[in-house]
Amino acid sequence: MLKKIIRTLFWIALIQVVLGISGCSEEKASSVAPQTAIALTDSSVTTSESSNTSKLATTQQLKEVPVLYYHSVMLEEGNEVRMPPDQFEAQMAYLQEKGYESVTLDQLYHAFYKGGVLPQKPIVITFDDGYEDNYATAFPIVKKYGFTAAVFMVSSYIGGEGFMSWPQLRELLANGWEIEGHTVNHPYLSQVDKTIVLNELMNSKETLEKGLGKAVGFFAYPYGDLNADVAQAVKQTGYLMAFTTDRGWADLNLDEWHLQRVYCFANMGLNEFARRLQEPNY
Repeated sequence: MLKKIIRTLFWIALIQVVLGISGCSEEKASSVAPQTAIALTDSSVTTSESSNTSKLATTQQLKEVPVLYYHSVMLEEGNEVRMPPDQFEAQMAYLQEKGYESVTLDQLYHAFYKGGVLPQKPIVITFDDGYEDNYATAFPIVKKYGFTAAVFMVSSYIGGEGFMSWPQLRELLANGWEIEGHTVNHPYLSQVDKTIVLNELMNSKETLEKGLGKAVGFFAYPYGDLNADVAQAVKQTGYLMAFTTDRGWADLNLDEWHLQRVYCFANMGLNEFARRLQEPNY
């Protein structure tokens, strides 16, 4: 009888020991799991913060962007706004070789004022007035080097001798170019009545939007001529951003209506072209 009692007590003790070990294991497992989850969460937050920091750094580095501006691409001795095609192509080749990527005015606007991100070496290529050689000569060269561009088009010039037609403008648009505002008749805006200024801005914008079937949000001042009233009229008309002919890179520290550009002209030479891409306040 005594042996049976001892044997029963032995098995009870053994079962308690086994159950105690199992309980400890489960307790350790439950205490480890939350620590693992916290570690994963911390890692995720760190990655997110790193990504955000990277984007902020990119934005800070691109407070200034070179916006090139041309007029015509053709050979005409003694006329500096007529860029010889071989010189123009040499400049496009230089941009490609140095790793520049063309961006649109819309991308520039969103990067400057809406928190968007640009590539590491952005460039904007623009043409003023809408010469036919922009389509016939510049377009194939720009496309060859993998770039796009924008044309600030004088609306009354469309279809006129030496200027682009609606079908040509639409083809550029279909190939990633932008067609933007440059008034109806290319006047000195600071020298005409305010009513004329508004008509020049509004009628040009409406004509382009109707003919192209898209919004026109960007503007270049004819001759670079403006004053406070003109800039305010451009803003009231619904343009998002406007460009002068003032020398320098487009600068985030300036407001949307006074952005600078880099003038490109005949016989400037590749060294001068390169210098203007290296010095924001050339």
